Amino acid sequence: MDILFGAEALLGPLTGIGNYAAALLRGLRADQRIGTVRCFADRVWLADPLTQGAQPRAMPFSRLRRLALAATLRLAPRIPGAAALLPRKRKRDFVTMLSKAGASVYHEPNFILRPFDGPSVATIHDLSILRHPEFHPADRVEYMTRNFAETIERATRLITVSESVRAEMIATLDVAPDRVVAIHNGVGPQYHPMTPAELGPTLAPYDLEAARYLLFVGTIEPRKNLGLLLDAYEAQPPALRRRFPLVVVGGQGWRNEALVDRLAALAARGIVRSLGYVPAEHLPALYAGARGFVFPSLYEGFGLPVLEAAASGVPVLSSRGTAMAEVLGETGLLVEPQDVAALRDGLLRLLEDDALATVASTAAPGFAARFSWTHCVERTIELYQGIA
Repeated sequence: MDILFGAEALLGPLTGIGNYAAALLRGLRADQRIGTVRCFADRVWLADPLTQGAQPRAMPFSRLRRLALAATLRLAPRIPGAAALLPRKRKRDFVTMLSKAGASVYHEPNFILRPFDGPSVATIHDLSILRHPEFHPADRVEYMTRNFAETIERATRLITVSESVRAEMIATLDVAPDRVVAIHNGVGPQYHPMTPAELGPTLAPYDLEAARYLLFVGTIEPRKNLGLLLDAYEAQPPALRRRFPLVVVGGQGWRNEALVDRLAALAARGIVRSLGYVPAEHLPALYAGARGFVFPSLYEGFGLPVLEAAASGVPVLSSRGTAMAEVLGETGLLVEPQDVAALRDGLLRLLEDDALATVASTAAPGFAARFSWTHCVERTIELYQGIA
């Protein structure tokens, strides 16, 4: 069984969707039931998107045609009617390209299906674009609005990464229950409790001590609710803030200028450490070395950082009424994400309650067992087999 795999989420620094796509692609390539996995992004084939610095291999059309198309794209906004024709041009290119792939199933791990005349699967990570368009840039909302309904209609099967999102799709989009399957994300074996000796080589360059900091991991953007977290953190006693600085890890999102300025001001006072985007190999130790992990996101379809922290044996504070409750079960602290007092009190408990640390460490192996990428890949292949 040959698979056509959309790999656009694998280009550039990996976020949650990119990590999902990477784990799935590795699993598919390692499984004997799968023949060739052909990867593409936009309208180019990718030789190996998992290799750092991999370069796309261009479609077999002439350099002259590529230059002409690029010029058209630049000039389109100035030519009456041309902008409306460009989506049709892109669609024709995809039809031509993908029809030659010879794949049994096409899987798009990043929401929007490209034109493909065969069985197709789309992974829908959340419905934030519909429920909370204010969390996204206008161009993203426009693109998703234009293409999302067609993907839902055309897909042979739909995957959601949580039962929460599956229920949302059935209730709000009137999707037939037998067309949508919930397959949880997994957590890699690199996320596990660590000893101080194991943590030292990673934490030392960041000037961090094990169990002496509070951690947040996520894109710096409105949906992650980092502003309210900073309010709750600043409300902690000064001695506690000095003892447990807040470490913020994550790449830049959008509409975050004021938040970036605030992080810089708090960093200058020595109570916040803003590390930006860190190498993936540093994340396991950063999680495992934290006193606690806090992720008060306003909306998530799964919340992969919550799972990674829990598997690392770290107490977690997250948001009630979201998919994170499905992931954490009874093992984490859940608060209303827009209640700054509840978030403040939750942080205080996270930092002062030693019993929470013991419970989190004991529960960690269970998370690794319940949420594995092996299980995710297995269930995905079973879905392929049912429609190929």
